[in-house]
Amino acid sequence: MISLSLPSPAPPSFKPPNPNPKPHKPKTLKPSSSNPLHNRPIHHLDQAQLNKAISTLDLMSHHNSAADLLTYSLLLKSCIRFRNFELGKLLHKKLTNSGLELDSVLLNSLITLYSKSGDPVTASLVFEEMGERKRDLVSWSSLISCYANNDMEFEAIVKFIDMIELGFCPNEYSFCAVIKACSVKENVWIGKIILGFVIKSGFFDTDVCVGCALIDMFVNGGCDLESAKKVFDKMPERNAVTWTLMITRYMQMGQASDALELFLDMVVGGNAPDQFTFSGVISACAKLGMLSLGKQLHSQVIRLGLVSDVCVGCSLIDMYAKCMVDGTMVDSRRVFDGMSEHNVMSWTAIITGYVGTGGCDKEAIELFSEMICGQTIPNHFTFSAVLKACTNLSDLCLGEQVYTHAVKLGLASVNCVGNSLVSMYARCGWMENARKAFDILFEKNLVSYNAIVDGYAKNLDSDEAFKLYGQIEDTGFEVDIFTFASLLSGAASIGAIGVGTSKQLFKCLMK
Repeated sequence: MISLSLPSPAPPSFKPPNPNPKPHKPKTLKPSSSNPLHNRPIHHLDQAQLNKAISTLDLMSHHNSAADLLTYSLLLKSCIRFRNFELGKLLHKKLTNSGLELDSVLLNSLITLYSKSGDPVTASLVFEEMGERKRDLVSWSSLISCYANNDMEFEAIVKFIDMIELGFCPNEYSFCAVIKACSVKENVWIGKIILGFVIKSGFFDTDVCVGCALIDMFVNGGCDLESAKKVFDKMPERNAVTWTLMITRYMQMGQASDALELFLDMVVGGNAPDQFTFSGVISACAKLGMLSLGKQLHSQVIRLGLVSDVCVGCSLIDMYAKCMVDGTMVDSRRVFDGMSEHNVMSWTAIITGYVGTGGCDKEAIELFSEMICGQTIPNHFTFSAVLKACTNLSDLCLGEQVYTHAVKLGLASVNCVGNSLVSMYARCGWMENARKAFDILFEKNLVSYNAIVDGYAKNLDSDEAFKLYGQIEDTGFEVDIFTFASLLSGAASIGAIGVGTSKQLFKCLMK
């Protein structure tokens, strides 16, 4: 039996790191002018009133008292920090009409604004309009990061090469951005070349963020845990973030045992886990069915005051649901009811737990109803779980109502929702509707094909099931044991296990 003794994190302190015994006034933003109107936007920012701060610009303009670049810069950075992108775009328009010549700091902030708002086209336009004179390393890094974060990996890599050719030396931010662009399967080979550049530049041995980016690249792009672990082992500094990242990546690759082993190494080394670490490790316990260790972790979470964290709570709900001893959801429900607040994650976790338990589908539907009444908006995972509950209850009417709700929220085209709808119709014998739901799926995966193949098999149409199996082969998906089980049961149910069918199945299995 594994026993844990975890180091406690330092108790929270409300004192500054170097307390000054002399009383002092709170630090405020420095006004840009002695003119009272000039001070108003800064005053509103101090009061966290971003809307008022920006609306003051119109008042200043009306009194022929224009804001300066510093004021605009502070306002723009606040828009980015609070993720109020619409106000940021409005500020950009005011800035354009102000007649001021924008400096590199402001232009770089604009690139960041449009990057974070998911508008790489406008970010690129701002970058191009800067001209070579105003572009600095921050400008290049911001645009590369913009492309990498908005699914424009090729453009990010091209810009990185352009930057090098113009004589700029990459810093840690440039490297992190371009490594992220290499975190897709087809670009990992470029990432390995950049790794050599990183080592030569001295960032591999000195910068934790670059190391984390490399770990993500090897796992997300190449499913190469061995290389990721080598990067982790050579990192100059390991903190809760780096340990948690590696533990999470082990879980992502389905290696829960290795994740737990790494967690124990972390604890033995005197590193204090945080809420994200606990969430990942509790999930590993759920996957491995290690209820005893999971309970120890639950006790540690309570002792460290992390039990109110939503991620930790969701992991505990999932663990107790998957490791039930008495066949009830009592422990999961106790965790859920003890949470200080519920969001879509916690509601989905408890609903999914009830559905997965078997025989508790009515309770799942009741919880979904409570969730809706409490004004919490479901996500695609919630709808997928509730549709499964409707399937288990053979309640087509309720299932269609739930699906209509998903349509209204724009979630009907999400893969897991569509797959659950296909399964519901198929399990209830409505193969015509199941096929329609399957055909309109925006992006089909193996789960989609397995659902429809299983439906045809269970509804005694093995010919159509085998035809769809042929489609699976054409799409390039690797069939799994569920596909073969459906084909076999379909053929057996109609007594079709003759020589021809046997040869078909044997041919499938041999592939």
